[in-house]
Order: sequence, then C-alpha cells, then structure tokens
Amino acid sequence: MTGHLLHIGYPKTASNFLRLWFGAHPQLAFSEGGIAGFHNVYEVVRAAARPAGDVRYHVTSSESLATPHPAVGRGEGFTRPVEVRMPQAQAQACALLAGLFPNARVLIVTRGFRALIPSLYSQALRTGRTYPFAEFCTNLELGVHENRDGWDYSSVIAMYEQAFGAANVLVLPYELLRDDAAAFTGAIESWLGLHHLPPLAQRPNPALSPAELYWYRALTLAAARTRSSRLEARVTRAALRNELRAPIRLLQRLRPRARIDIPPPPESLVEAYRGRGEALRGRPLFEKYAADYLID
Repeated sequence: MTGHLLHIGYPKTASNFLRLWFGAHPQLAFSEGGIAGFHNVYEVVRAAARPAGDVRYHVTSSESLATPHPAVGRGEGFTRPVEVRMPQAQAQACALLAGLFPNARVLIVTRGFRALIPSLYSQALRTGRTYPFAEFCTNLELGVHENRDGWDYSSVIAMYEQAFGAANVLVLPYELLRDDAAAFTGAIESWLGLHHLPPLAQRPNPALSPAELYWYRALTLAAARTRSSRLEARVTRAALRNELRAPIRLLQRLRPRARIDIPPPPESLVEAYRGRGEALRGRPLFEKYAADYLID
C-alpha cells in the first residue's frame, strides 16, 4: 500500500525546490502539475501494467492550495476578480482535499512574516502588478485586518489538523530549509519513513534582482499603455519565468541605476500579523525562528 502526500503551500516557501526533490526521490511518485503522482488517468493505467516498485507515497503539490485564487495555473497576472473570500476558499480547498483523499498526509511550509512581505511584493511585480512598495504595504495591511490575505497560519493549520488528524499534518519553517536543507528534507523523510536522499545542490527559481524587478515593472507599464491584453499576458509570463534576464542585463548597462530596492516593511504591517503564528508556538523546529513568527 502506498500513501498520499499533499503539499499545500504556502507560496514563497521554496515550493519549486520541493517539487524537484519530490521528483528526484525514488520512493515518491510525483508529476509536475499532476495529482497523486499522475498527470492523467492514462498514467494510472500504465502504472498498473508495470511491476510494482518501491514507491511509498504519491505526491500532489501546489503551493496555492493554501491560498486559492481563480488565476492560478492560467499563466496570467493575479488581476482576475475573486469570487469568494479567502477564508471560505481555504475551507473549501481543505474540505475538497479531505473528501477526495481522507487518509492523506499534509505538508505545510510557512515563512516568517517580516521576510515574507518583501518576497510577496517581488512576486506581485512578477504577476503584473505595478504599484510602489508603500502602496502594496498599505493594501496588504488592510487585507490582513480584513482577513482576506490568506496568511493566517494558525487558522489553516487548525483546519487541516481537524480534517486529517494532527499526526498527519507536518508543518515546517522555510527558514530551516534556508539554513540547513538536509535537516529540512530529513524531517520529511523521517515523518514519511523514507530513505535518505541528499537535498538539491542548487535552489530553483531564484528571486528577481533589483534590476530585473525594475525592468519587468517598466515593461508591464509599457504593455498596459498599449491596451493589448495579449501583450500584457506575454510580459507577465516572461516575468514569472524570468525569460528576459539576458536582455535586462544589456538594458542595465545603459541605465545602471535602474533598480528597485525593496525596503524593510513598516512595523505596523508586520505587527498586523501578530497572533497568526500562535499555532507554531512550542513546536521544536520553530523555536529558533520564534521572532520571525512574532511568537518570541
């Protein structure tokens, strides 16, 4: 019998690294963009016709399951209007997963709030947003107070522990991966009873540089002025994949000061998250990072 591992998020917590690791581990069956290690039903049939291997878990991975949005997977910016509030979307995602895979194990990866905010802004620029950092922080703080941003770790953890059982939910800090990748993947292996596989030597999908942030924002603004939705979508896809890194290096030679340096977030915004990490208090792997989650 094989189990099912659900990696549900969060965004900006090295999900690309995890997906590559899932795909490389011989005891995990994983398909990029697929469900339970299969891309479609025909792969299930073909797997049934092969000798059984040593796969212990089939993996479903999407960082956006923790923060559902109607634009996910469409290769476009996150400007599509939402139809339900985030807490409702999160509850519906949990209920849907629990109904489909009631015996699954659930992996949740979090990130400290102070470091999360600049990373979210960088991602916003990559997905077609063009507002300055100060405006982004103002909007985000309003979203936190109105509970529509999705980063209430305590609420989501409680939701999944109730649906799947606390023993079947593993919560890990992104900071552990940053500091000790072997300890991070080792925690997953120990929890699932897997053989050891060394972590990847390199991290995929690195953050955009200050110059890349500047030029992708400039290109997004230029595309918007053309009023061509097709061009705007192409620029957004290029930013998401950082496809223009080489041309940007050339542009940077012409304008070496063209860059966006993201400053530290305002304290009022950081403090708005206080209390949202309480479910992490007392968990051994989070003790070292208590300040990052405002539980020190």
